[in-house]
Amino acid sequence: MIGHYEEVGFHATGSGAPMAQQAGALLAHFRMTARPVDYGVVAAVRVLDDLDTTNPSVGGPMAVCRITPAGAEHLSADAVDRARHHGRRWIRLEQEALDTVLDE
Repeated sequence: MIGHYEEVGFHATGSGAPMAQQAGALLAHFRMTARPVDYGVVAAVRVLDDLDTTNPSVGGPMAVCRITPAGAEHLSADAVDRARHHGRRWIRLEQEALDTVLDE
């Protein structure tokens, strides 16, 4: 087991751990471990929501915690909704960027 989560990016316990590891691998190119923890929260919520949609073994309710050197914080429903809002914006910006990849 890896006990240094700063090297992993984000993590889940119990049955969600394999999905968190897969999500971390899939998002590695976004360099989440080099960004402030709030980016990791947005990424985690985005991945959890996508998994909820696509994987029958994942579903709500889900608890999201933000862990910093100051300690762990259980996010409120409003904080998770804000992360979802930022995740939707991220998706929109990705689509706009992808639409211009082949433009020359």
